[in-house]
Amino acid sequence: DEATDLFLGHEVGHALYTPQGEILKVLEKGGVYKNFVNVVEDARIEKMIQNKFPGLKRCFYDGYTELMERDFFGTNGKDVNDYNFIDRLNLHFKAGIRAGVDFSAEEMTFVDRMTNLRSWEETITLSDDLYDYCKAKGEDEEPESYEDSDNAESGDGEPDDGEMEWNG
Repeated sequence: DEATDLFLGHEVGHALYTPQGEILKVLEKGGVYKNFVNVVEDARIEKMIQNKFPGLKRCFYDGYTELMERDFFGTNGKDVNDYNFIDRLNLHFKAGIRAGVDFSAEEMTFVDRMTNLRSWEETITLSDDLYDYCKAKGEDEEPESYEDSDNAESGDGEPDDGEMEWNG
């Protein structure tokens, strides 16, 4: 099951690259901010784990294809371009062009920065900038992928990425 390999690779990526002691500082800033950091950090660690173990690239691609087909992200029948920016970023970095997300030229600066993340410090800086940007746009509410309890589980007991624990 490619989705299982994807989830395992994702969590191993966190175990290897997300500095656990730093998470307490993130949590002090609140749950909404933590969700921004989580989306940004997921993009970073998924790229890093696939670079470390290139065989995972196919697992991630096929796993996210499977999840999209199962409507794991709750996007079927919805225009993802109506989603707030952080949710569109999350979908783009997980499903790639298959998600059908469009970005403005202004938003592309953030997409490019997220693509090129290398360190935890860059994750925090980008998360701060994204949070401030979204707040200025009135999008500092809980991201849709985290607030829709109907999408909290895929139907088979697997938590969606919005419920991922920082410790694993």
